[in-house]
Amino acid sequence: MKKQIEQLSAYEPGLSPRALKENYGIKGELHKLASNENLYGPSPKVKEAIQAHLDELQYYPETGSPSIKEAISKHLNVDPARILFGAGLDEVILMISRAVLTPGDKIVTSEMTFGQYYHNAIVESANVVQVPLQNGEFDLDGILEEIDHDTKLVWLCNPNNPTGRYFTHEALQSFLERVPSHIPVIVDEAYVEFVTAEDFPDTLALQQKFENAFLLRTFSKAYGLAGMRIGYVIAAKEAIEKYNIIRPPFNVGRLSEYAALAALNDQDYLAAIRERNAEEREKFFELSQSNHFYPSQTNFVFVKTDKPHELYEALLNVGCITREFPNGVRITIGFPEQNAKMRDVLEQFTL
Repeated sequence: MKKQIEQLSAYEPGLSPRALKENYGIKGELHKLASNENLYGPSPKVKEAIQAHLDELQYYPETGSPSIKEAISKHLNVDPARILFGAGLDEVILMISRAVLTPGDKIVTSEMTFGQYYHNAIVESANVVQVPLQNGEFDLDGILEEIDHDTKLVWLCNPNNPTGRYFTHEALQSFLERVPSHIPVIVDEAYVEFVTAEDFPDTLALQQKFENAFLLRTFSKAYGLAGMRIGYVIAAKEAIEKYNIIRPPFNVGRLSEYAALAALNDQDYLAAIRERNAEEREKFFELSQSNHFYPSQTNFVFVKTDKPHELYEALLNVGCITREFPNGVRITIGFPEQNAKMRDVLEQFTL
């Protein structure tokens, strides 16, 4: 066993509603608002697509996910040779890390961001530099200062999970102009479909100038396909060719590909989800306690408090399971009635 694995632990999801009911003696219904899932689920067309292909379960999927690759290529006007699919972004991050990193290499990212960047670097015996956030936001200047000849990957999460903050197009362009062109800068836009800010980066446009700008996106969040596990990277052709060597030959299942196709083809449904989420998100920032919230462009709100466990339990007592962090609580935006319960708790809680 690799020695470096001893400093890691397997991912541990939060307790299930059943386990929480038993632990806390809760009698009523509990709502899972801890994992940033789209509770409205995918487009109805997704279920129709899955039902239509249930007789294909005995067959392996087509390697490389050619159907959804072609659809994404047309949707985003990207050469299909620059697209690689994985079983969720978790696998995409694993493939990139495994293809690139060797012992002693270095990655640079932020503290308090998506943990798989760190996790996979450690597995490959790489060194990790985590630059502190500035008020919940990536410190791009601080990250730039840490980039040196040992740096092999730079990971940026935009908007950031778990804080929900984002950096602008101008900020990203300025950053890319100063990063050595041989170092991949991987921009994880898992929540981009929830974004309403007009100055959010157009990373696809920046890729035309900066070949080292790589883009991650997923169907797990706004498209409502977290259970189907399908995400992708858009990168330089040469990089995709190498990542494909690492990719397991049948990593994305047949039904996942059909589901993603159906979801992608229903952009009206996606637009409705974005609008509904933005409306509910704004209600949180109308609270008198909103000065304790990081600005968010996602489907969650991060509440800063030095009493995170007490707030977590207060929300649990009204039936809402959230995610506790050392310096706050991340609240997934749910249905209006659930959000109203949480806002009532936040109004009365001394943060």
